Amino acid sequence: MPFPWLSGPPGGSPRNGTTRLVLSPQPNKRTVKIGPLPDGPVDEFIIRQIFGAGLPANHGNAVLRILHHRRTSGSLADYGVDNLGQQYKRISRPVAERALAWLRERYPVDEARAAEEWAEKEANRITYNLWLADPENDSKYKDPARAFREQQKKEKEEQALIEEEQAKSDGQRIGILHHGPSQFERNIEEKRRERLEAITKKAEEKEARAKDDEVKLATGEWVRTPGGTQLMKPWQTTYVDIFGREQISRRKEVMEEAQKKAQTTFKSEEEMLQATTLMQRIYPMSAFVLVVGLLCYGFAHYYVPPTPSYRLWPDLSPTTATIATLFLTNLFICIAWRWTPIWPFMTRYFMHVPGYPRAFQSVGNVFSHIEYEHFLGNMMWLALVGPVCHDLVGRGIFLGTYVSAGALGSLATLYWANLGRGILSAHSVGASAALWGVTTLFLLLTEKETIQVPFIKDFEVMFWPKMLLAGFVGMEIYSAFRKRGKSTMDHASHFGGMVTGASVAGYLHVTGWREWQRRQNVQGEVGAEGKTVDVVATVKEEAKEVKEQVKKAVE
Repeated sequence: MPFPWLSGPPGGSPRNGTTRLVLSPQPNKRTVKIGPLPDGPVDEFIIRQIFGAGLPANHGNAVLRILHHRRTSGSLADYGVDNLGQQYKRISRPVAERALAWLRERYPVDEARAAEEWAEKEANRITYNLWLADPENDSKYKDPARAFREQQKKEKEEQALIEEEQAKSDGQRIGILHHGPSQFERNIEEKRRERLEAITKKAEEKEARAKDDEVKLATGEWVRTPGGTQLMKPWQTTYVDIFGREQISRRKEVMEEAQKKAQTTFKSEEEMLQATTLMQRIYPMSAFVLVVGLLCYGFAHYYVPPTPSYRLWPDLSPTTATIATLFLTNLFICIAWRWTPIWPFMTRYFMHVPGYPRAFQSVGNVFSHIEYEHFLGNMMWLALVGPVCHDLVGRGIFLGTYVSAGALGSLATLYWANLGRGILSAHSVGASAALWGVTTLFLLLTEKETIQVPFIKDFEVMFWPKMLLAGFVGMEIYSAFRKRGKSTMDHASHFGGMVTGASVAGYLHVTGWREWQRRQNVQGEVGAEGKTVDVVATVKEEAKEVKEQVKKAVE
């Protein structure tokens, strides 16, 4: 060891009157990176000559790399050829010395110079560790900030003497020259002083932060990050940014803060009811839903399909474009729920709470899904029922029914919670009410008699749409009463969507829509011939159109 006076007995009490020096805190263990040999790995024949036949070639190359690293780094003077690692314990010292001799002959290195540099580095490291153990000592082991301060103080005193002498000799000339430093030299000195002051200030700030960190660590409320660069709370986590710097994650704090803002301040339903009257809860949404219903009626009644030149996706059929737009809208809002900072906005306008409602919630929650499972289930339902209903009634009636059924379903939830036995503090999201509306509309208007069984070619079964609707209604009623007070489904909104779909179907029957639809079928503009519902074929056709459109956009 180059510093034997810093070592003591490997355990127990000191011997021969010597004291064992313990540095606190212990320095972090350094990672040593060992590079390859100058000419790359040695072949197996030479490995066998050096180490014998019992050592694999990769192990032999590893030992040679370790020994060569010690030669070039200078640590060979400390470690010698021993302690090569647990997996190389069976390599004896004579064999290791033979490997070292081979390296010295093959790759000459100035080992003495490397050893001197290694000793200097070790001395500097031990000096720094001594200062870490007691940074306020008045010994020669001083930190950079204190050294700069002393140097700056000394330079200021020297500069003061120079300026004093210069003041005495101002105005004196020797020929055409001034006595004293030139302006250029003064500028250089000023720049140098400014640079030293900046370095000193930075070092002092670092020292102050280190002291503050020690105070925080002493309280027990803070711990060091795994990399030791910062302090963090025990429950916090860290990550490495794109620049390789260790950063403290504030995701949990941001989530808690956003969740606190998104929640209401009410502690109970009684407190929620005291904040508003019954009319204040019911009237705004009722008026808003009435306006939405009138707008949907106007859209369904007066809508005229645009010409291809005015369409955003002219190569897609109107049915595919409509279903794709609804899907993307629901997907965008579902992803928006993953952005924590906008939770207060989302809960205010895209989640229906009957005890503290806002008018826009009646439409906003229809396009809102928080859980991916809920989103995927409703979108699968939309992909199966939406196309056949859209082909039957057209875009105007389909979208008018979809939006109005969702809004009236939200209104039904509001009335049931405030006037019936619903839960005032429950939240409602999802497109179920709108989907029940278009499903009911299709089942009451379609004249299909058979349905193609998915994934089985040419296998059809009888299709009684009105009986199927009656079965859906019966299942919904049974589920609502069987799990009364325990179900997480918003049955009131489902019934509201069904009533809306049935009302639209009844209105179309009364106004002679059937005769109009038949005339359109004869002209080949709306609907499709045949009495079979083939949902899978419809979905495949839509997927094909979307794929072709995406391919054209990419090209």
